[in-house]
This record gives sequence, C-alpha cells and structure tokens, in this order.
Amino acid sequence: MVPISALKVLGISKPVIGMEIPLDFTYQNKEYTQTFILSGYFKEYVTQRAADLSFILVSTKFASAHPDSEGKNTVSIKYKSNQNIAQQNNELAKLLELTENQEIKTTTRESESNMFTLYFGIGLFIFIILLSGGLLIYNVLYISIANDIRFYGLLKALGTTGKQIRSIILRQAFLLCAIGIPVGLFLGGAVSIVLVPFALKVSTLADTIVVSTNPWIYVLAALFSLCITLLSSIKPAKIAAKVPAIHAIKFTESTPKKQKVHSRFGGNLYTMAWRNIFRDKKRAWIVILSLFLGISLYIATNTALESVDLENFVISEMSDDISIVSQNEETSPNRVSEDKELIHQINQLPGLENVDVYLSSKILVDFEKGKFSNFIKSYNKTFKYGMHKEENLNSSNFYGNLVGIDIDEARSVMKKANRSFDEEAFNDGEICLVQSDSPKDFANITDLGFNVIEEKRHVTLPIGGYFPTAHLEQQSEGAPTILFSKKNINQIAPKASILELRMNFSDKGEVESVKQMRELINQRPYFNLMSKREQIDNARSSSMTLRIMGNALAIILASIGLLNFVNVITTSIISRKQELATLESIGMTRKQTNKMLAYEGLYYGGITAVLVLTLGMLLTYGLFLIIKNSATYAIFDLPFKEIAISLLLVFSICLFTPIIVMKALAYEHIADRII
Repeated sequence: MVPISALKVLGISKPVIGMEIPLDFTYQNKEYTQTFILSGYFKEYVTQRAADLSFILVSTKFASAHPDSEGKNTVSIKYKSNQNIAQQNNELAKLLELTENQEIKTTTRESESNMFTLYFGIGLFIFIILLSGGLLIYNVLYISIANDIRFYGLLKALGTTGKQIRSIILRQAFLLCAIGIPVGLFLGGAVSIVLVPFALKVSTLADTIVVSTNPWIYVLAALFSLCITLLSSIKPAKIAAKVPAIHAIKFTESTPKKQKVHSRFGGNLYTMAWRNIFRDKKRAWIVILSLFLGISLYIATNTALESVDLENFVISEMSDDISIVSQNEETSPNRVSEDKELIHQINQLPGLENVDVYLSSKILVDFEKGKFSNFIKSYNKTFKYGMHKEENLNSSNFYGNLVGIDIDEARSVMKKANRSFDEEAFNDGEICLVQSDSPKDFANITDLGFNVIEEKRHVTLPIGGYFPTAHLEQQSEGAPTILFSKKNINQIAPKASILELRMNFSDKGEVESVKQMRELINQRPYFNLMSKREQIDNARSSSMTLRIMGNALAIILASIGLLNFVNVITTSIISRKQELATLESIGMTRKQTNKMLAYEGLYYGGITAVLVLTLGMLLTYGLFLIIKNSATYAIFDLPFKEIAISLLLVFSICLFTPIIVMKALAYEHIADRII
C-alpha cells in the first residue's frame, strides 16, 4: 500500500488497484529493483513530513524476508483502557524485560495528561461558546417580549389566561427554531463541507484533506439549539403571564433597589449614566462579561496565529538558502568526478554568495569492547530511532563517517557553541573533531583509529575537540562521526563524496538559481534539494489558510459578544422608555438623553477595554505558554493592529447602539411613551 503523496512523487496521478510499480531499494548495502503490485493507496495524515519522504507499507512476508540487520523494530500497542497509562507502561516493561536500549513511548493521543489538557481546553472553549450563544438566544427572546409586553397586557384584559400567553410565547419559540435551526445547520454544513476544504486546498495541507461528516453532530446541534431556545423562553413567558393587565403598560425589565443620592453639584449626565449601568448589577456584568470573553478570545486566537508562524519554523530549521543532501552512501566509479563537476557548476550560479561543502567517506572504526560504552549510551539518547545495541557491535561492523569540513565553518560552529580547538592543527590535518555533546564519554580516549573503506587504509587521528551534534546531526552505524579538515581529506580519503551542500544567494539571484539547481539535481537522483524560499512560500500558504480559518472563528466569537451587548442594551432602553420619556417631560432635552446614553455605552466600552488589556492579556499569554510547549519555535507576538481594531469597534458599537435605539423610539410621541 502506497500513500498518495508517494504516488505523486513516482509520477502516478491516477493509481489503479493491481497496477505494477517498480521500486529500487537498498538492503544490506546492496541495491535491488523489484516490481510490486499496488494493493491499495491512502492519504497520509502527516503534514510536517520530511521532504520527499513517505512510508510504503509491505506485507509481513516481505518484511520477514528482509529483516533489519540489528533487529531494530517498532511495535504499536493500544491498551483496552486509557486509565492509568503510566502504570500500564511500567507493568508492560517488567513483563517484556526491556533492555536499556528499549523504551515504551506513550503517544500524545494516549497520554493521560495530554488528553486531560486537550479535553479541558476543548470543553472550556465549547462552554464559552455555548454560554455566549445561550445569552444571545435569551436576549433575543427577551427583547421580543419586552417590546410586546403591552400587547400581552391587552390580551389578558380581553380574557386570555396566563397559560395561553405562555403557550403563545413557546409557539413563537418553536417557530423561530423551525426556521433558524435548519438555516443554521445548512450554513454550518456548507462551511464544513465546502468552504473549509476549499480554503485548505490552496495550502500545503491539501494532501491531508478528507471531508468527513457525522450525522450525530447535526442532531446534537439541533437539539442544543432547541433546548436553549425553550429554556430561554421560560423566564420571559412567566413574566408575560404574571404581569397584571393594568401594570403591563408600566412594565420595566427590573426593579432595582431605591437609593438616595446626595450631591452638592446636582445631577450631571456622566454620573447619571454610571448609576444607570450598575443599578442592575447582574445585567451590567453579563454585558461586560460577554464583551470581555468575545474580544479576549478574538485577541487570543490572533495572538496564537501570529505567534505560531510556520515561517519562523522554517527560518529556525534552515539557516541556509539551499541545502542539498546526499541520500545514498554508496559511491559509483564516477561519483568523485561528478561531484567535482557539480561543485564547479554551482560556483557559476548567479548571485551565489557562499557555499559550504561537506565531504564524507565511510570508515570502520577500531573497536574495543567497553571502550565506547558511554558514547553508545549518549548516541542512543540522541538518536532514539537509530539506536544500537553494544553487544551487537564488533570490529567488523563498527562503521562511522569521516566528514570533511572547511576550517572557517568549523571555527564558526565551535565559536557559537563556546567550544575551543587548535585551529591551526585542525587546518593542517593533524587532529580531528568528534561529533558529540558529551566530552566525558571520551575521557579515556585520546585518539581514534579507523580504516577508510574505499582506500583500505588505516589512519589514526588525535581528538582535538567535540563538534556540536545539532549542526550536522550525522547518524552512523554505531561508531562516532569524525570531522576532518576538508583541505587535507584527499590525503586519507581521496574518494570522499559530497555529504551535503549549503548555499546562500543574493535576493536577486536566488529564484533563478533554485531553478537551475533543480535541473542539476534531477540528473543526480541520489541528492535531495531543499530551498528555504520554497519552504517559506509553502509555510506562508499554510499560514494564510490557517489565518483565514482562525480569523473567521475569532470574528464569530467576537460577534457573539458584540451581539449580546447590542441585545442587552436594546432591551434595557426599550424597558426604560417610560423612564426616559418622564425625564424628557420634566425638562431633559433629547440631546441630553442621547448624551447620557452615549456615556453609558462609553462606560461599558471602557470597562471592557480595561479587562481585556489586563485579564485578557493574561489569558492570551497563558494560551501562548501552552502552545509554546508543543511549538518551541513560537514567538510571543501580540497582534496590536487587531487589538486596536477590536477595541475601536467595541467603543463604536457601545457609543452608537444606544443612540440608534433611542432614535428609533423617538418616532413615538412622548405622550405615548410616558403612558
């Protein structure tokens, strides 16, 4: 079975079950070509895959006939229960009697702590959305009833019972559900089935897209909306049913406690506005909480998108513009001349600023039992997927790599790592460097002897320092990787071939150079080319898609909070229209009324802004720290533009919503509003 991504690399765009696919593979240092029958193909759910690397699945029979020479295998196990994973791991380790080179690794999916964090985060996120959605539905229904309360009073005067009024309101809620739920399900389905895959297809995530829908999602969404609507209708229905007919026209949304206020300066608009906000503290904090949650989630989502920039990941992983890595250790008779020709052609490329060439030759290091025990342990900790058992190593299979490196490159890398070495002796080929981050592993080893495989020549070199593993990350067949002066490598390994090329170009020459490099590498299938610019372009494409989707979700969350504010403020002003009309009747002008309401809106906006810029920033930074644990390349980056826009939008809506609602009520005569 072959993943679709691998089939595309093989030039197969329309695979057919049963078709023949010839494949080349290496087994025990020998090249083989075999024709396989395609039994199936699938989409590979790995988005951060190494370039041009996919796993092809073969039968157990084939795998058994071609076992790993060192017996390195990975076994996947799934427990029946997800409880006490750590304890089950310990029991399994005792049962299997694992060696020091074997370990049980719990996957992220099955980790109890990770699962708890994941479920808690998802649950909290869903709870906030449901809370905001429930408040929105409740406020919509409350506005409708508060606006029609006089109508219900007249119905009661004509003999309609409270039970009948409750029935009217519940039927109204059912009618809203009958219209709103199907429309919502249709729009939600359209977004998930059409828009999301469409957005992903323009990115590098296209190979992992599978549109999958579960009918239960729609059923649960419909039931939730129906239940919330019915529950939100109960209190407004009770209010409408209990209000006496004679009091219906005097109905107010709440009856706050009476307070005596003494002031030497008399009443002023901004003081009245402040008291109006908090005379019903419950409603005031519902409005503020709704705005705070909506805007904070919007800012937190944008911060996450800004911080987890895939472009930063590429830049952190690739320090050079182009990297060419050899994928084959075997050398051909013409490999040396081909490599020299390639280097010559690269030096002719336009805009080339510098090129670092790493040469490599396979070596057989002198082996003594127990001498390299500490090194092998450190090696296995670093390269967990290429571990070696010391008991399987001997003088005939203790292979390593001899790597040729420029003195300038060696000096730069060692300086960054705060490590010293005799530069002159290294440049003259008198000493070598060993790839290791644990110098203590070589405390009793002063020099290394080895045979150069291609030359059948024995060489002994003193160890002059320890080269950082992270720079080349060279894995071997058990022996240390030895770095030697490239200037003198021909003296001991004249057939050393290119291990890796790292190049940097001027901005003007890079694009054209990448095209030319592709043409050169296509003639040499044993090389793999990676371009930083291409990787950054892919990262930008993926980031743009994630930003669009993330911003769409953030805008929805912010809109819920803003709509809650609009609904609550509208409800409040409608229920206070008699009060406002009374103030106008005793001398308050319409301009003063609008100004007072504007102050109320500004107070809401100001309190929300303070909470967002304090508690909201703490919430945002906490989210970043959680993300940082998984994406170490993440950089905390506040989206100041989005913060400014969101707060400006909050203030605008808080300022103009009361004025617009009051203007709509102004069409009624003051006598009608005051009755």
